[in-house]
Amino acid sequence: MAGSSISVNYNVRPCKSIERKMMCEMISRLNAFDQIENYRYIGMGAKYFADFSLLHKEFGITDMISMEISSDENNKRRFEFNKPFNCINIKFGNASDILNSTQLRWEGIKNIIWLDYDGGMRSNQFQDVETCMAKVDTGSVIFISFNMDLGDAFNKGSPNEKLEIYCSRIDNNLLVELLTPKDLVKEKLFQTTNRMFDIIIKNKISIRNKTILNEKERYQCRQVAYFKYKDSQATMLTLGWIVYNNSDIEAFEKCRFSDLEFYNCTDQPYDITVPNFTYKELSVLNKNMPNLSYPIKEAEFLHEHEVMAYHKIYKYYPTIFETSIVL
Repeated sequence: MAGSSISVNYNVRPCKSIERKMMCEMISRLNAFDQIENYRYIGMGAKYFADFSLLHKEFGITDMISMEISSDENNKRRFEFNKPFNCINIKFGNASDILNSTQLRWEGIKNIIWLDYDGGMRSNQFQDVETCMAKVDTGSVIFISFNMDLGDAFNKGSPNEKLEIYCSRIDNNLLVELLTPKDLVKEKLFQTTNRMFDIIIKNKISIRNKTILNEKERYQCRQVAYFKYKDSQATMLTLGWIVYNNSDIEAFEKCRFSDLEFYNCTDQPYDITVPNFTYKELSVLNKNMPNLSYPIKEAEFLHEHEVMAYHKIYKYYPTIFETSIVL
């Protein structure tokens, strides 16, 4: 959970920064369920706590839990030292153990959960999402991020070898039986992974609803986020869902997630691409937003594909160093 904080500064990863702001805008819609300051945030802060700082400052959330795998006492002191606010409760240990702990109360608490894993896809990530789906209250959102690079052995392997490697990563008999080598060709890998999560989530919600007699209290789950991007040489995937019961369908509709350009309930990822521009070019581009007309007279040399890529994310485009989420 915190290992990559040694080599990666989360505050200066542009795609990560854009994703974080998009998720923040999505979270802002949750006030149809409750005041967002009443939510609990569960995440993986590493030593930078960038998402914690943003959510606390933006929404006033004070019930915050950071799950950190480190057991080294010196590292524990470092995490506590870098904690930006005293409302953050750092729990050291495996995320699966923390999420399943009887000491973590769920009933009556709306949650914003971001399982932001350092490494590649692993079976525990599916299990952690299942755990959250079994426990969260209506109006809660769950996001998961991980590296989709499956290693040289996968990249260079035969179709059957790729299937074996992928199945070992998910370690779920229900899912393994559904897969064929064709599902793991490069152009289908993201869609396949999205489908795997969709299956386990629907299954978990179905199991949960079997114990609920009142139809209005039964749960639904909708995918709201599906991001793909490349930062620090890693190809990242982020998925997100909202859980709500039937009595809160109207609240879900009031959130109007579909009004957001990056809202995604499909099986095709929303690609966050950050083109490189000089400050002078950015100044000209911003003057032509949001009602863009290409080509831009003051900068006709800019390629259409990079201008259109910027148009998608200009509101979230980071400066070189965003002190607002660090200090």
